[in-house]
Amino acid sequence: MNYCWGVTNYRFENFKPAFDESTGAPDERTQGYFASTSVGFHDVRSTEDALKNRVERAIADGRNLTAVYAQQEYEHALDANVPVATFAWFEKLVNVGGGRLVPGHLITWVTVRPTHRRRGLLRSLMTTDLAEAKADGYPFAALTATEGGIYSRFGFGVATWAHSIEVDTSPGFKMVHEPDRRVEMCLPSELRELAPKIYSEFMRTSPGAMERQQTYIERATGALNTDTGEADRGVRAALHFDEQGEADGYVSYKFAGWSKNPPTIELIDFVAVTDAAYASLWSFLAAIDLSTRVTFGESAEDSPLPWLLTDSRRVRTVSTEDNIWIRILDVKAALEARPWYVPGTLVLEIDDSLDLAGGRYTITSDGENAVVETASDSTPADLSLGIAELGSLYFGGADPVILARAGRIDENVPGAAVHASSMFNLGRMPYSPNGF
Repeated sequence: MNYCWGVTNYRFENFKPAFDESTGAPDERTQGYFASTSVGFHDVRSTEDALKNRVERAIADGRNLTAVYAQQEYEHALDANVPVATFAWFEKLVNVGGGRLVPGHLITWVTVRPTHRRRGLLRSLMTTDLAEAKADGYPFAALTATEGGIYSRFGFGVATWAHSIEVDTSPGFKMVHEPDRRVEMCLPSELRELAPKIYSEFMRTSPGAMERQQTYIERATGALNTDTGEADRGVRAALHFDEQGEADGYVSYKFAGWSKNPPTIELIDFVAVTDAAYASLWSFLAAIDLSTRVTFGESAEDSPLPWLLTDSRRVRTVSTEDNIWIRILDVKAALEARPWYVPGTLVLEIDDSLDLAGGRYTITSDGENAVVETASDSTPADLSLGIAELGSLYFGGADPVILARAGRIDENVPGAAVHASSMFNLGRMPYSPNGF
């Protein structure tokens, strides 16, 4: 990669996580890399076993690492083999609507040590990577952000959201319709094989959902507590079965401890392929003795749970956070990959400060697919927007009408935002119970 933007006195290296064959431990570059990300994300220092497991997960995910090293060393400072900035990317399939799966360029582990900020490192890493990803044919890049104000300047727009909810399961909890109750508890270890299969089916039902990383399997099975890096022996699990006896949903959870008031069940993972599985798993959770509350930090924005209950006030949204951010790299490839359920024509003028995907485009939908063509300057644009706003619209999660009211989109033709709202809609709000 050609790192630029006037960055000097630094060395950039690209490599894959690896083990030293002679010792069986992570090699020196890999150890230094993870020492740096631990500083950046305020993680505790890993034990040898925890680090080994972390590296194994990174290898399983196919992560590609970039480390930035300072050329100047200081006595008593951190070892020069610990990079001052990190970056990583890997590929996963993403549901862009209608079960259509497209390879996405996923960016993660972006850190810059506080002592090396404002040197152009982040800009160099990000712009170089995005240009390479576009050249490699990825229609879009994606990331999740620990800080919300950083990535819009690189063209990323929030595309999916997650709710943190609390559910009152005290006596009186009742569903409008009795669920099928085909739920049985299982050993969490059973999820090692079953969870990926169930999630793969779920992923095809939800726009914005993407293939998961190895970490999610480890958490669901109790093999990993992300706070400690060790196993979590408090994890429990349950499965829902369809009419043919096949597992089509699961939940993993743990008791929050007797010091928690009210007694609380904390959900670690919850995946349901069908509405029946979703309702029955919630009914099971409400029936757990010695607890009167369930908390879940990754609930869908349009969860049907309040509508399942006779008293919807038992579901309380504690917070709403952005989840997946999308950066369109190729407008034609990205928009033609997703389905279009409403026929019509829309002309968009897209501004991209990085000059990767800007221009004027005509979208022509037949109610199933769309043809996207570059439009001439003489073709009037219905809407003018930035590349970040197009990312927010991509999965149908953001409403062009709201973005126009907020000044994020310019409506050049009266009614164009309403028309765009119907065209971009995918029939179901995007949801990706996934971070990276």
